[in-house]
Amino acid sequence: MENEVYELLDKLNIEYKIVNHPPLFTYEDSKKYNIKIDAVICKNLFIKNKDKSQYYIFVLPVEKKANLKLAQELLEESRLSFGDECMLQEKLGVKSGSVSIFNVINLKERDIIFVLDEEILKCQKVAFHPNTNTLSVIFNPNDICKIFEFYNIKYKFIKL
Repeated sequence: MENEVYELLDKLNIEYKIVNHPPLFTYEDSKKYNIKIDAVICKNLFIKNKDKSQYYIFVLPVEKKANLKLAQELLEESRLSFGDECMLQEKLGVKSGSVSIFNVINLKERDIIFVLDEEILKCQKVAFHPNTNTLSVIFNPNDICKIFEFYNIKYKFIKL
């Protein structure tokens, strides 16, 4: 599936760099293996609303904790919680540890909104898994919008 990511980036004229590494499921894994990535590593959280009618992927710098209460208010949701492994596979076609903005390639339905922390735009480079957690793709965060717009995906930048 990562080849589709590279094809997309090439098609959109997005410059990128690929870093190979052991499977990373958490930020602690990257510290354990002493992975050096010259970019802000982004964590991606698969979130659902109370009645499972809307799904979100929250994207934020890996060191930052997501404020779900604030996000609930900003997104006008009564309750947000994490989606489970089955939903992750069904909606995104990936397993835990491989959630990223590149999951747009696998979307069958358009019921997912990508919610990105606005701090990401202040970074020079960001890193995401290309639908596998054994690689990271590094590129300019301003190119994220090109990817979402290519797939006609809903997204918004907020302070998470």
